[in-house]
Amino acid sequence: MTIVDGKADGTELHTVSVKIPPFWINKPEIWFYQVEAQFKISSITAEETKFNYLISQLDPKFVGNIWDIIRSDSQINYMDSKSRLLNLFKESENARIQRLITGIDLDYLKPSQLLQKLRSVATSDVSENLIKTLWLGKQPDSIKNVLIVSKEDAG
Repeated sequence: MTIVDGKADGTELHTVSVKIPPFWINKPEIWFYQVEAQFKISSITAEETKFNYLISQLDPKFVGNIWDIIRSDSQINYMDSKSRLLNLFKESENARIQRLITGIDLDYLKPSQLLQKLRSVATSDVSENLIKTLWLGKQPDSIKNVLIVSKEDAG
């Protein structure tokens, strides 16, 4: 979407282009980070402009979740919409911990990639020792045995 801004006499015009990706229902925090990075790149700071971009580019199935905010006279519609969408779609702490314990498999990931994935799912109240223990438990026996022997030799 492109916005053209200028002076009242029309002598100075510049174009601002904001590219907002489709809403990430599984990672709304990352999505808002990307949206706000686009606002910064385009020097957009006005709450109303941010809100208008959000509404104009948000998939209609998500607009219904903030329809009451759209219709309100609030001066902080963007922040209200952001808070609502994050609250609705952000994974709960309990769900994150459950996914951390049971929902992440080695699949095609290298051990270092799995450790990074575990760290990204973990909340701030999950210790690094617990993350490493879960990571070790998800390794194949051949790797697990090498790591355990290496740790014993280093200790």
